[in-house]
This record gives sequence, structure tokens and C-alpha cells, in this order.
Amino acid sequence: MRRLGNLELAFVTLGAILVTYGWYWGGVTEARTSAYAMGTGSVVLGLFAAFNPGAVPAWSLFTVGAMWGMLATANAWNESAQDRTYGMFALFFAVAALLGVAADSEAFGDMTDYGLGALVIAVVMLLHFIAAALVPANKGFKALVGWVTLIGGAFLAFIGFAESIGSSIL
Repeated sequence: MRRLGNLELAFVTLGAILVTYGWYWGGVTEARTSAYAMGTGSVVLGLFAAFNPGAVPAWSLFTVGAMWGMLATANAWNESAQDRTYGMFALFFAVAALLGVAADSEAFGDMTDYGLGALVIAVVMLLHFIAAALVPANKGFKALVGWVTLIGGAFLAFIGFAESIGSSIL
């Protein structure tokens, strides 16, 4: 088993943040208990982005991910996760992820694990935008988005661990 590289570690960290937030949005846990885990993960992700500026386009994706994680932490702490401002920031994160997918496909001619992870992030964040900004009163849709977020986060964490355990997604 090999050690996780920086990009893999960032995927595992972002996956953990998404699993935690999905667990909260799905209605399983309280907001304040989730906020601690998301805040810690967001700080780690922010440090990754700050000290790895050469990991482009990963740098921009994980920088936006760290900022989204901090906003999600603040919203979970204040129990205002349906805030339209949060929804707009989820849209920004989705756009950054889609740009990451495009850059990955252009750079390598085919989608890599990074591009697949960015695509998962884009889909999950587009759902967050819809749930928070467009239909904030729909609690059932929010719960569904929470469970999709949890599954997407687990998939991102798997992508991060895949190579170190001898598996390959693509």
C-alpha cells in the first residue's frame, strides 16, 4: 500500500466534509455537531490549497471547496442551511468543479479520477444550489440532497483511497 498523495488526501478530506454535511442535511444529526467536523475538514482542505498552488486545476477546486466548507459550517452552526447565499456559493462551487472537469479532459484527453471526482462535486453542488436557493421550503428535497451528498462524499473518499489500495476507478 502506498502513501496518499496531496491530491488523494484532498479528495478524502473533501469527501469527509460532504459525508458529514450530507449526514446533517439528510436529517440524521444536529447542525452543531456536524459543524465541528466540517470546520476541521475545511481548514485542512484550505491548508492543502494554500500550500499546493502548483496543483492546478486542483488548486482552484479545493480552494473553493474549502471556502464552501467554511460557509456550510457557519450555516450548520446557525441552522440556516437553506440560506439563499449558501445556495449561490454552492453554484460557484459547481461551476469551479465543472471547470475542473473541462481542464482535466483537455489536459489528459480523457477523464481521470480527478475529473470524475470533480464531476461528482459539480452534480452534488448543483443539487445544493437548487435545494437552498430555488426551493428552500421543500424539506423532503433537502433530505434527498443530503443523502445524495453523503453518497457523493463517500465516493470522493473512495477515489482518494483507490490508488493506494490497488484499485482504479477509470
